[in-house]
Amino acid sequence: MSLTWYIQRIKTFSPQEILFRVGQRVRTHVLDKRLLKKDNHESLALPPCAIVADETRHKEYPIFEKSVDIFKPIDWHLDLSSGKRFPQSFAHKINIRSDEYGSAKHVWEVNRQLFLVHIAKLYRETLDRDYLDLVIYHLTSWKNENPYLLGVNWYSNIEVNIRLINWVCCWKLLDAENLQKTDATFEKFVSEVWLPLIKDHAEYSYKHPSLYSSANNHLVSEYAGLFIAACCWEIPHREKYRDYAKVGLEREILLQNSSDGVNREEAAEYIQFIDDFFLLSAVAGDVSNYPISDTYKKRLHQMARYLNAMLDMNYNYPMYGDGDDGFLLRPDVGGHFNNFRSLLTGFATFFCDATLKRSDALWDDKNQLIFGDQGKAVFEALDASGDHSDKNVFLPQSGHYIFRKCSAGKEIYLHFDAAPLGFLSIAAHGHADALSFVLHVDGLPVMVDSGTFTYHTHKDWRKYFVGTLAHNTIRINGKNQATQAGPTMWLNHFKCNTLLMESDSVTASHNGYEKLGVKHIREISFNREKEEFIIKDSLKGNVGFNAEIPFHLHPNAKIQEVYKGVFEVIVPGTRKVVVSTDPSLDCRIAEGEENALLGWYSEHFGEKVPCKVIYASKECWGTSSFETKVKVLS
Repeated sequence: MSLTWYIQRIKTFSPQEILFRVGQRVRTHVLDKRLLKKDNHESLALPPCAIVADETRHKEYPIFEKSVDIFKPIDWHLDLSSGKRFPQSFAHKINIRSDEYGSAKHVWEVNRQLFLVHIAKLYRETLDRDYLDLVIYHLTSWKNENPYLLGVNWYSNIEVNIRLINWVCCWKLLDAENLQKTDATFEKFVSEVWLPLIKDHAEYSYKHPSLYSSANNHLVSEYAGLFIAACCWEIPHREKYRDYAKVGLEREILLQNSSDGVNREEAAEYIQFIDDFFLLSAVAGDVSNYPISDTYKKRLHQMARYLNAMLDMNYNYPMYGDGDDGFLLRPDVGGHFNNFRSLLTGFATFFCDATLKRSDALWDDKNQLIFGDQGKAVFEALDASGDHSDKNVFLPQSGHYIFRKCSAGKEIYLHFDAAPLGFLSIAAHGHADALSFVLHVDGLPVMVDSGTFTYHTHKDWRKYFVGTLAHNTIRINGKNQATQAGPTMWLNHFKCNTLLMESDSVTASHNGYEKLGVKHIREISFNREKEEFIIKDSLKGNVGFNAEIPFHLHPNAKIQEVYKGVFEVIVPGTRKVVVSTDPSLDCRIAEGEENALLGWYSEHFGEKVPCKVIYASKECWGTSSFETKVKVLS
């Protein structure tokens, strides 16, 4: 990492954080290194690796755009996307923010061991010894190849805690406490391999907190992992860990989520990830007779309501901010898993709330694992009333505005983003997307957010996908609305302000271009009868400037310019949309351009495809205004 990055990062620290970081440095580079030297790292004998020759079972577990054969030995340090390997050296010295060893994200996704829950589930269903032996093999292999503090899998505390939570689920599926009493081999494995691993993970979790400017979803994961582990196992310092984590969870759910239920990281895909940490912690507390507070559960319930509001009729979400296809639990192994849908079922069950159960809601393996047969009975007894009504959801406190019209199985959905850049001083997972919008029609995305694609690799692509030009808003003089100082670090955050809110109209502004002498104000109005949105943009200034106004379309969209500045857009399976741009703008259709990146879409982490963009621009002087109409045809 460059000296410039370190200097910029230090600028985000408060005086208190500087002291914390010094102490953390001592922990990671002095105390941890001493522990590393004391450990002799003896390898344990591996049992045979059971290769189950049953073609009806899924052997390939998805790892972003790749997959891993979970019925064979696994290389725990291999980046599947590049074929590169991370070194088995001191964890805190490994550079993950370059392409030197490949993508740490891909390595970590394997090492979260979500697939182990699937194998444990197969054992529970069949009692086939091969599956139990496979669990034993993978955990023993992992312990041998990842001695405490050696290798990239001890680099990040969030990864440690996700493993802990998945191990709790495996423990439950295997009925491990009773199995130890009847199976000597399993009992030996638990005492010599699994429990020592659990102890090391809990200790690491407690000693390496992500505080101050790093206190986002990582800190939530650390409290959740430690709390759930302490609720499950008799580990050293159990009561101290459990009390510490409970206090942390109850504090962070209020700090990281607004009273209207919106997560302050401003990364929509992360919501399913973070909500699972909070939900599973609440369930673990109740099951272990160590319940979390009513205040916590009240805020969690509001988060569930926002989750339902932000999803369209087909459970698609507005892709604002970062998204990395990260899951806490995933018992299935097929394709891309819609955890938003699963989570909504879980919330309806936990709160016994019929307003969170939609008419097409399904009970799935994940909720069966969490709630069991008793939870299934609760869910099935609920009369579904969670289908969206013909009603907007405006949340001025958080700056999220959802326009919606539903009738006769059809839906018009527009999400308008007038929210902050992100959470805390670095806004790690936010994008420069102030006053952007997305449009879904009949449960299909039509006008979209471009997505994420990558974090620490492919730097030019990272800059593009988080930048203003990759969003349906206005870019001035080729600059972002905030200053990107690193892959997950922003400086000079913009601020949004809601100026006017009426029943079907919102006007908001942001100050990201004040340094250029320009202020952007956008009004979005919805004519329900005509099924038409009118978007009025005002750029106020007393200087000359260039304005770029892109409108990104889903890759499935077909587009035709029917006459100058008027475009017909069709996404197969839904109604035609007509986009009429302001006559004063110069317009063209762009797609998959690489010299100056434009016209790309990433629905899933590690994947990108070309998409069409209605790209408008104008050289302006002083105050300029543009009006765009977006009409859905019957």
